[in-house]
Amino acid sequence: MDNNRGSVKRTVRERKFIDAYIENGGNATKAYFSLNPEYKGKNARKLGSRMWTKVDISVSELLDKMGTTDFKLNQKLNEGLDATKVISVIPIPPKKDKSSTGDLPDAGSKNIEFIDVPDFNVRVKYLDMAYKLKNKYPADSGKLELTGAGGGPVEIFEIIKTYEQPKQNEQPKNQHTTDPKTD
Repeated sequence: MDNNRGSVKRTVRERKFIDAYIENGGNATKAYFSLNPEYKGKNARKLGSRMWTKVDISVSELLDKMGTTDFKLNQKLNEGLDATKVISVIPIPPKKDKSSTGDLPDAGSKNIEFIDVPDFNVRVKYLDMAYKLKNKYPADSGKLELTGAGGGPVEIFEIIKTYEQPKQNEQPKNQHTTDPKTD
């Protein structure tokens, strides 16, 4: 990895393969055929897959080459955080203006209006993605840290419970039997 430019050094053939891969909608077999139009063998799928493995491009770099830059992702993320949806409403006039025919307007009336309201279901998904991208979720270390009285360490005692084997014709402790006659 070249630390100055942030990209991997690749051969001309590998760069052409990446471009062909993108042009062919992410199909390595078609990308291989586009670079080797004279190839008529049956192993194009295998050779395309092998070439794709050799190229070893990161998802981030591939997205950049496809035009999905960090700036564009940020714009789309902000759009998602401001997501709205259109709903239809039937405006109801105030009580003093209502006619005596009932509380609601006629179902066949053409008084339907459309308004934008926040789409919280979509917004929470985008917020979740933003938190993941910014690494804002607490790390799941799998450890549970406890503190004792006064903030000190907790003393842990290991309790070993011994189990006595029941004698014949005797029930184990803390176990109940059911009488089939009473069930």
